[in-house]
Amino acid sequence: MKDYRYVIIGAGNGGQSLAGDMVLRGTKVSAIYDKNPAPIRDIAANGGIRMSGPVIQGLAPIEHPTESLEDAMQQGNVFLVTIVGNFHPQLAKEMAPYIRESDIVLLIPGNAGSSLLFRRALIESGVKDLPLIGETLSMPYATRLLGPAHAGIKARKNTLPMAALPARRNEELFAAINPAIPETSLWSDALSVGMNNINPAGHVPFYLFNIGKVEAPRPEDSDFHAWNTKTTDRIADLYDAERMAVMEKIGLTPLSHREAAKICYNNVHYVPIAQEKIVSENAVQVPDRFIDEDVPLNMILVSEMGHALGIPTPVTDLLIDVANLVRERDFRKTGTTMARLGITSLEKDAIAELVGA
Repeated sequence: MKDYRYVIIGAGNGGQSLAGDMVLRGTKVSAIYDKNPAPIRDIAANGGIRMSGPVIQGLAPIEHPTESLEDAMQQGNVFLVTIVGNFHPQLAKEMAPYIRESDIVLLIPGNAGSSLLFRRALIESGVKDLPLIGETLSMPYATRLLGPAHAGIKARKNTLPMAALPARRNEELFAAINPAIPETSLWSDALSVGMNNINPAGHVPFYLFNIGKVEAPRPEDSDFHAWNTKTTDRIADLYDAERMAVMEKIGLTPLSHREAAKICYNNVHYVPIAQEKIVSENAVQVPDRFIDEDVPLNMILVSEMGHALGIPTPVTDLLIDVANLVRERDFRKTGTTMARLGITSLEKDAIAELVGA
């Protein structure tokens, strides 16, 4: 059996939760890295990560918190990447000098085409012998940082779909990841996994059509995922139908956001754990990344592919326009496009070749 040594890249909500959960469940974390020194120093000063909430509790000792990416990459061969998806290509460039063909990189979670973008950035950085790259549908948990070096998991997913790039190496990815994250299961291919990311349907309508709660939060509004109404649910379903129609047309394997909620959480709503102190902007209950990540990294590609295929995407386009207005951005200029993914044809055979099916 291969010796897998796990390193967490990113010490935010997801990274600290994953590191703490893995350790307390009996899997060694060889290192945790973040370019932001604050959480790394908090972990070092605390002797590890304190875990609270209904899922798992206790102090998880972390042997090697580090602010050096080179150092982190020397400690392991399976890199569990938990940073915000917007920075995946930049991370790939930073990892390029140290990456080895025998390494495995898992993006937790992926967005539409994340593995393709990561691979392309490595290639553009001069990497010839590529590692195995994969991505997951979502984070393994519903979780937030509760304070410095203190994570609170309110729910662990029942199953977590993932896939490799190329897809023909799925079993190899599973062999490396499942011992560390037992909830993982295999999906068809990495592009399908990324385009099935459940966050856009679950975040964007709730955020945009509850903007008053976002900008003037009250204590009773702390549970973001309870903000749904008949209208926000309808908008989410309409967006989801457009996304799945695009995926089906190019031969990918869609999963509706409602199906995903069922397999991940059995349709159970979990109440957030009270935070003792906000340690970063991304640790608040309604971070701006609910728009700044989900719209450019997911909805832009759905819209572009839909237009190219002659599939109407009016709801997707409307959500993009409102997001641009609210965030004062032009996500169509910065988002993930077919050109950025290296997609020159939407024929099913071409897509299958691209994902390595």
